[in-house]
Amino acid sequence: MKPADYRPALHVQALLLALALAALGGCANDLSQGISLIDEGSYEAGLAQLEAAAAKDPRDPSVQIALATQKARVITMLLTQADNALTLGDQVAAYAIFQRVLRLESTNTRAQQGMRKIEQMQYIADFLRQGQAALRRGDLVGAETQVRAILELDPLHPGARKLRDDVGQIRARTDTMDPQLRGRLQRLVTLEFRDANLGIIFEVLSQTAGLNFILDKDIRPDLKATIFVRDVSIADAVELITQQNQLHQRIINDNTIIIYPDSPQKLKEYQELVMRSFYLTNIGADAALNMIKTLLKTRDIFVDERLNTLTMRDTPDVVRMVEKLLFSQDQPDPEVVLEIEIMEVSQQRILDLGLQWPNTFGVVNAEGGAITVLDQLRGIDSGRITLSPSPQLRINEQDNDINTLASPVIRVRNKEQARIHIGQRVPIISATSVPSTQGPVITESITYLDVGLKLEVQPTIYLNDVVGIQIALEVSNATPLEATRQGTIPVQVDTRNAVTTLSLKNGETQLLAGLVRNDHGVTGNQIPGIGDVPGLGRLFGSRKDTIGKSELVLSITPRIVRNLPYQSPGDMEFATGTESHMRSRPVTLNEEQPRAPVEPLELPDPVDLAPAVSEARPL
Repeated sequence: MKPADYRPALHVQALLLALALAALGGCANDLSQGISLIDEGSYEAGLAQLEAAAAKDPRDPSVQIALATQKARVITMLLTQADNALTLGDQVAAYAIFQRVLRLESTNTRAQQGMRKIEQMQYIADFLRQGQAALRRGDLVGAETQVRAILELDPLHPGARKLRDDVGQIRARTDTMDPQLRGRLQRLVTLEFRDANLGIIFEVLSQTAGLNFILDKDIRPDLKATIFVRDVSIADAVELITQQNQLHQRIINDNTIIIYPDSPQKLKEYQELVMRSFYLTNIGADAALNMIKTLLKTRDIFVDERLNTLTMRDTPDVVRMVEKLLFSQDQPDPEVVLEIEIMEVSQQRILDLGLQWPNTFGVVNAEGGAITVLDQLRGIDSGRITLSPSPQLRINEQDNDINTLASPVIRVRNKEQARIHIGQRVPIISATSVPSTQGPVITESITYLDVGLKLEVQPTIYLNDVVGIQIALEVSNATPLEATRQGTIPVQVDTRNAVTTLSLKNGETQLLAGLVRNDHGVTGNQIPGIGDVPGLGRLFGSRKDTIGKSELVLSITPRIVRNLPYQSPGDMEFATGTESHMRSRPVTLNEEQPRAPVEPLELPDPVDLAPAVSEARPL
């Protein structure tokens, strides 16, 4: 709907609202302010004002009508803006507007469909970019896979259809088989031969398909074959005959095929080789080399570590298999973002209450110094008596609350370890004494100890969007002690740690709590005996109670950034031929129904093929 289409409706709405405002009385100001905000473009604020007015008087139908009318008006204007943004190609703005509509009306079908359409367009654009990138680097299999994914979502997408045509043109240029020859080889035949001369069988196939079969000079003239097949293509029939008799075939032109023995010398003479370079993105060239040599026993292959490329020279079938193999293996490593919150809550309460009485009495000489002889004890009076410590009244209470919060967000690759350290590096001094003629020589060395908060995580990302995480959390603090005689300063380390392994879904949050530490220390200074009397003990001594409590809480939320793409079994499985003869297309029987009946080829009268041609003999 265009903006001009609903202007008359807006005038009607304005008239209805005017009548409603006249009847509302005290709520008229709230409604007027809400409608003014909507007219200025502040849709959410205006509707909030109207909802507040409706909440004040929920039984007034005029207020409810005004709220419903303005809400429908706002949703209509927002949907129109989203459609205009889509027409201009601004998907981000359209998506944001659809979200605003759903916040106002969560069940709006048009907004939900619009968001799904935008998400589908984004998926298609991503698939198209990946397909074009695969085509640029020569990965035809990867490009075809992306084309299939796009056409499943949008069968008429012009970009996908053009990409499919580009891939088809490259396939046609690299295909060694002529289209005319392919059509002839797809004809269906029925063969029934028992111990027949090989030359006669190929002569019958030549007459049926209109092809020239040339036998190499080293094929024995008396070589016989037995074959009983019905309704198979000529290509499969020739393949069956050659495999049965240890032979190979090579296409010369659009109507000529040469048959030669399966021997290393003949393979070097007849088998054509192609050269292909593969640009690898995620897998290392050395790893790809080991995989190809192990699985495909390929011949000549070269690795360029500088460009991370792999260049090989082999048969077209082997090159196609390497292409499919690298497509399934050359995938980016999955990555996950870990949102971590580490909270430590510490509480300490100190209660120091009571009288501190002296616990040491001393006598000094007349000059105030220490007594060194007994004669100085004469004439002791109150001026020569000392007390330690001096009497004190201790009234002290302290409350310390400490909250420590760390919220790191880290991105880590699959099965890689990430570490976080928030704290200090405490120097530890150690001394070593080495005896010498001039006396012991003391040397010092300094090592550093990491204290504070240390976190180690190692994620494992699975295909079902589940993340397995190994977590090692440690909180520690160091307290230096008195130095030893050699000068070494020992350090007391208080630590709390937890090690666990858990599995979380993408976006799921898990709390790890329970690392609680409770400390209760009591220090007393009192007169023996009297200080133990209940109630009076505080008057004849002092007591210091220190109560500490700390708890550590860890919150972790994984969010998968990139996972391995789903690959269908058809993309992961492909034919590789036999152990001695690798080929990318298996021999299959044509099972299409219905088909025209094919007359069996009868064995003709025996023909004397003893005189062999010197080089090769055409049939």
